[in-house]
Amino acid sequence: MSERIGYFDVLRGLAIIGVVAIHVSGSGTQVMHAASDVYLTIFWRNFWNFSVPLFLSISGYFLAKKTFTKHGDYLNFLSKQVPKVYLPFLFWSFICLLLAVATKSAVSSELFKLLTFQSSGPYYFIALIIQYYLLLPILKHLANLKGLIASVAVSLTATYFIFHLRYISGIDLPLIIYAGNFVTWLMFFVFGIYIGSTNRITVSNTVLLSAIAGFYLLSCLETFLLIEWFNQPQAAVTAIKPSSFLYSLALIAYLFKNMNIFHSELLKRLGGISFGIYLIHMLVLNIESRILHKLLPAWVEGLFLYQVMLTSLVVLTCAFGITLINKLLSDRQSLLIGFK
Repeated sequence: MSERIGYFDVLRGLAIIGVVAIHVSGSGTQVMHAASDVYLTIFWRNFWNFSVPLFLSISGYFLAKKTFTKHGDYLNFLSKQVPKVYLPFLFWSFICLLLAVATKSAVSSELFKLLTFQSSGPYYFIALIIQYYLLLPILKHLANLKGLIASVAVSLTATYFIFHLRYISGIDLPLIIYAGNFVTWLMFFVFGIYIGSTNRITVSNTVLLSAIAGFYLLSCLETFLLIEWFNQPQAAVTAIKPSSFLYSLALIAYLFKNMNIFHSELLKRLGGISFGIYLIHMLVLNIESRILHKLLPAWVEGLFLYQVMLTSLVVLTCAFGITLINKLLSDRQSLLIGFK
């Protein structure tokens, strides 16, 4: 079992690099001036769109064995699991609030953001994972083939409604609304529970690899078409579209089917502190992007190289900072801020 846990840390390490790369790629979708950089940014961003789905599937996988034989079991589970993610979120949200107020933002506005999981864009994930914790006893009933198919249908239907609201109706949906609800990503959490319960993926590797390649190319094509039709690059590269969801599902199935398919001590270490990197990477990204814009303005013109460099820099800075702080704090203190 230790090898399997180590492998999942490798997957978490891969996923957290993807999360950082996705947020760094925002610069690439804002400045779509060089054709080569446009294409590379689209291919790069669509490749990493599996990152949030992978985190959700891993969570579902490890919660699949959780049993609730009596009412107290459920309350005990929530009392242990929710604070692990909510207390670190509160701490870093308060840091974001202080920084925003220091730059003249209204306190009331920042408090509202804190209460609605919007102090930092990626914090919608905390609201999302807490919903899955609350719904776990119900979602465990979907850990069968029919339940999995139903959850896939629900998530794909959700992507259609989000598409219609954002593109056809022109409604500017907040991230917390379209990405922070359990319905949108349901298929990935349920898939994790399904595999954790059955350990059964009967689809061959050949079919999975073909699906990965096919749906990935389809997601890139869908992105190009959305940009052409609606001229909204940042929305077009999102992971929340049918082709990206199916690409992510195929890739996750392949990674779960082929346990320990690859090893990396670096990814394993990053996976062990992935929650901490998630919590602070936007703060680090904001600082380092401003510094790079001043020190190396020419690099921004070479947009894709800039994205790769900034992604690497943010991940390494977060990892170094978390490692250093963990040496200074007790385990309990590190746990409270999400670094353990």
